[in-house]
Amino acid sequence: MKIIKYIFLFSVWLGYAQEQNNEELLTSVNGACDCIAKIELSSEDKNDRIKDCITNSLENANTASTNESKDNTSSSKAVNYKMVENYLVQHCKPLKELAFTENKKFKYASSNNVLAQLAYDDGMEYINQGDTENAILKFSKAVDIDPMFAFAWDNLGISYRKNKQYEQAINAYLKSLEIYPEGRLPLLNIAITYNLNQQYEKAVVYYEKFIEIYTDDPEGYYGLGLILYTQDQEEAGLDNLIRAYTIYTNQNSPYRADAAKKIGYMYKDLKNQNKLDIFHKVADKYNLKVQSN
Repeated sequence: MKIIKYIFLFSVWLGYAQEQNNEELLTSVNGACDCIAKIELSSEDKNDRIKDCITNSLENANTASTNESKDNTSSSKAVNYKMVENYLVQHCKPLKELAFTENKKFKYASSNNVLAQLAYDDGMEYINQGDTENAILKFSKAVDIDPMFAFAWDNLGISYRKNKQYEQAINAYLKSLEIYPEGRLPLLNIAITYNLNQQYEKAVVYYEKFIEIYTDDPEGYYGLGLILYTQDQEEAGLDNLIRAYTIYTNQNSPYRADAAKKIGYMYKDLKNQNKLDIFHKVADKYNLKVQSN
């Protein structure tokens, strides 16, 4: 329903703008998006700055306008703000990047120790080249020099996981979580690694921890749904997967196609087991309609 609402608002606004030749709103959209593009992804007050971008762009367009019949009432300004905001949500790429970037101070994203940081930077070069062996050596050196360097532990874990050294990867993620228990990357990756290591109960525990903290992040529901479904908890698994699909869709994420494919597999599996009542029960909960051949 939310997507339909956005399309409706977008359509109404375009019609209004074209009919009224409302250049002020069109100018405001461009100005606001350009302003948003200048906001740092790591900015702690990015939501306030986005609001300022929209407000200032509307004021600038209004000041520059020669339209003598323009409406400057507070109600009109509020409507114009919503119109610009809704359009930006759909079409301003810098806004999407800001919206889906974690709004946290990453205290442990870098090291104050130059040697640890240099080793980490070398490790990132190796991991980007697919050289996990040398990446492991460099990230290990970084955490030896600075044991509180959480991002180095995270990427050490990723390197071990890519090398299928799952126990070592888990240990690295646990070290990172000791430093920063709410770390998105280690929480998600430790769940993935426990799953790869066939430690399903522990994977479920960490997916649930992830979801508790990152309620609006689809990745937790996606991973949890797959595990639960394969562990004979069809309804709970499907529920989580459809929730992930719903969030991906609301975010206009390309990963919604993958989630839809997995839901399709579940549909076929439940159909083969004469359990489509489970599928329809969960699908109805999310107003999801399925078209099958």
